[in-house]
Amino acid sequence: MKKKAFEITTGADLRESRALGSVRSKLFGVAASLLFCALAVPASAGTTTLCPSAATVGGFGETSSDVAGPLDGTCGSNSAVQIGLSDSTNYGKLQFNSGMTGYPAGLTLGGAEGASASVSLTGAGQPYYLLDFTDGSDSLGQSAAGDQILFIEFQPTTVTANTLAFDPATTLFNLYDNSTNAYLQGGQADARTLDTWLADFSDLGNESLDGIWLGEGLDASNTGAESFTVNSLDVTTAAVPEPSALALLGAGLLGFIGFAGIRRRRTATAA
Repeated sequence: MKKKAFEITTGADLRESRALGSVRSKLFGVAASLLFCALAVPASAGTTTLCPSAATVGGFGETSSDVAGPLDGTCGSNSAVQIGLSDSTNYGKLQFNSGMTGYPAGLTLGGAEGASASVSLTGAGQPYYLLDFTDGSDSLGQSAAGDQILFIEFQPTTVTANTLAFDPATTLFNLYDNSTNAYLQGGQADARTLDTWLADFSDLGNESLDGIWLGEGLDASNTGAESFTVNSLDVTTAAVPEPSALALLGAGLLGFIGFAGIRRRRTATAA
């Protein structure tokens, strides 16, 4: 017959066990509190300032020159860009593309919280935003999935107190296939906010925002000369959540508590 082994527990052992249990409980509470606090703090959006002189000028019938601007101290001399049109039926644009220095990495249509440009104008024209992307889902009625698509701002007045801004919740945009030169989804009259477009076509939210352009011209109703100067462009993006120091500390404490408990059980079993 096998004899049963009995573990002899002393009063000191009990007191030690209770003390360790109390310490573990307190550490667990601290760790849980740290994790809760870290996760409860909302992520804030980030703003990136882009240098106009690092952007690319495009269009037809336009002239451009680098001129002194408010960002000369950070972007270098003549950091602003002036684009002129001899006739408003021509077209000029300043293209802040994803390959330029400082452009937010991994920026998507859904991650763009807005933009604000400091501009100055001459003439009757109004500059406007164009958002450049490719619809890999081929869901917009374009000719091919690889077509370059533009959200083109469609509002009567775009500049207020020398500020050209767009807000995903309020600024109206058309959809335009820039590869075939054709409007999509009901034509130019179909203007919706960016948030509405993304809600109607949910696949677009994850599409890369390849460029944020500022355009001028293509106005058949105005035949006068005009120009606009871009002094700066601030792009606001949704923050990507990252583990904070509090969250890492809390996770480390929880891991330590678990490891200590496993080690103590193994020691007791071996004894």
